[in-house]
Order: sequence, then structure tokens, then C-alpha cells
Amino acid sequence: MRSARHLTSLYLVRDGRVLLLYRRGSRAIADSWVGIGGHLEPSELANPTAAALRELHEELGITPDQLTDLALRYVAVRDTGAEIRTTYYYTADLDATATVPTVCAEGDLAWFDLGEDPRLDMPVTARIAFTHWLAVGRADRKLRFITVDADGRETGPA
Repeated sequence: MRSARHLTSLYLVRDGRVLLLYRRGSRAIADSWVGIGGHLEPSELANPTAAALRELHEELGITPDQLTDLALRYVAVRDTGAEIRTTYYYTADLDATATVPTVCAEGDLAWFDLGEDPRLDMPVTARIAFTHWLAVGRADRKLRFITVDADGRETGPA
């Protein structure tokens, strides 16, 4: 029997750049670049958006009123062999007046230009979602699905 893990990840956009976190010491992934996010609490399973906003506030102090165009863009399901991981990938524009901390207890923060794929070390579904979003997904508001099976075979996004 596999266990289940539910996570969120939010790509914050401002001034043609995206904010990413080099997460260190995670229980779920090796040290790598990700969006802002984390685990859903049991009470949030029916509302991953609430979890994404909670994590954003916990990690960066950013509140929903500082965001525009918050959207669920990708849902990824990965079978690691030991567990099924479902990650909800969001994007949002960050208000120009919002102050973003330069340090985070979860790791290192950095802004990256949206005009290029920086080819960062990322978990598999994060890499798929981020690369697709940079190349295709930013141009529309579609919700896309990604799967990675226990053998590492990938499908999506379409």
C-alpha cells in the first residue's frame, strides 16, 4: 500500500520575473528549486488554494490581497513507488507594493527572468510544470495535468 502526500507550489510573478525558493531540508524532496508552498493540512484537502495561500503567508508573509490573477495551472500526480504525491501548481502576480523578504527559513529566495528557462535543479513534476509554463502555459489560463509513474514515465501536460 502506498501512502498519499498532497502539496502546493506557487510561482509568484512580478516585473517579468518569477520568484523561486531553493528549498533545503524538506521531508519530501531533495534540496532543489521550487515555488513557494508545502504540505496540505488534513482540513485543507478539499481546498488546496487555501493551503497555497497559508504557505505563502507562513513562508513570505504575503497575504491574498497582495496578489492578482491567482490561478491553479497544473495538477501533478507522481507515484514514487512508496507514495502517491499530488501537487497543485499555482501562479499569481505579486502587487508592486508588496515587500518580499530576501531570506526564508525554508531556503534561499531568488528572482528569475521569465524570458528564459534557467534549467534549474527541480523535482520532476516541478521541472515539467515550470518548463511548460515558461514555454506555453503563460499564454493561456488552461488547467493542465501531469503524471509520472513509478518507472519515471511522464505524461502531460497537453
